[in-house]
Amino acid sequence: MRIRIINFGTNWWSMHSGDTSDPYCFVRRAAHFNAAALKSGRRLHHSAIFPGQVRFNAKSGFNPEFRSRAVGMTFFSPGPMQFGGRVHLLLERKAGKAVADAYLVTINSADHGSVRFKEAGWRSSGVQPISISLRQQRYEAMLLMGTEDWVRSEFGRWQIDATGTRLALSDCGEEIFE
Repeated sequence: MRIRIINFGTNWWSMHSGDTSDPYCFVRRAAHFNAAALKSGRRLHHSAIFPGQVRFNAKSGFNPEFRSRAVGMTFFSPGPMQFGGRVHLLLERKAGKAVADAYLVTINSADHGSVRFKEAGWRSSGVQPISISLRQQRYEAMLLMGTEDWVRSEFGRWQIDATGTRLALSDCGEEIFE
């Protein structure tokens, strides 16, 4: 599977290789993780209603010092897997200019409006949640979507745009929440 990154979640952390005598164990030989979380001031709240994470191994070509460089890149992945009650999405290595099969997007309440996660019909059947954090009315959700998939919020339906570079409203107003 080839996955293009549209944007990332808020929560970042790394795990070193275990050999702390190696001067590069915290950078080049580390695994880097990303998940949805909510910031309140300088505090990070882990309010996962759907726990999961994205993982970049040392050989993936991902540089944690320059995370934004990975936005728009496509990576090879075996796809989402369940381990210990969590979804894990491993991004193995860069896929160059390959056409993406799916897109990793992160939506939030401030930019995308309210989403009713507990109700059926908030997403199309092809949308795969990776990580969702919810705290009262605020949320952040990392999702894996195809080009035909959509997420419904109070603003309308969100889909990957025709260029495959961003999430855009495909229709407005017809499904506004009351």
